Amino acid sequence: MGDPVLGLADLREACALLLDAVERKYGEHIEWESLAVDHYWDLPLAAAFDMWNDPATKIGVGQVSDDLDEIHALLARAPDDPVILWHELAHLCGLLRAIALADASGR
Repeated sequence: MGDPVLGLADLREACALLLDAVERKYGEHIEWESLAVDHYWDLPLAAAFDMWNDPATKIGVGQVSDDLDEIHALLARAPDDPVILWHELAHLCGLLRAIALADASGR
């Protein structure tokens, strides 16, 4: 393993580089209907990092359209409204995974 420290500036730069690449490929807006993805299998965080127990009983369902609604709601909040970080990141991950699937499948 390389450097075990993640600098937030590095994470921000990596996100910017990847989002710039997404924008070059898909433009300023992604039409989710054109990607033909919505429902997906979802593994809760605790189960995803529990390497000692079978995660099969923990699998749920996520939905890209719900993730999109939640991100829009996050952006519409007042700046001083609290952010439930784990919840918002989970919705962001759903959207990023849908983009990754679209790219991997050549869409």
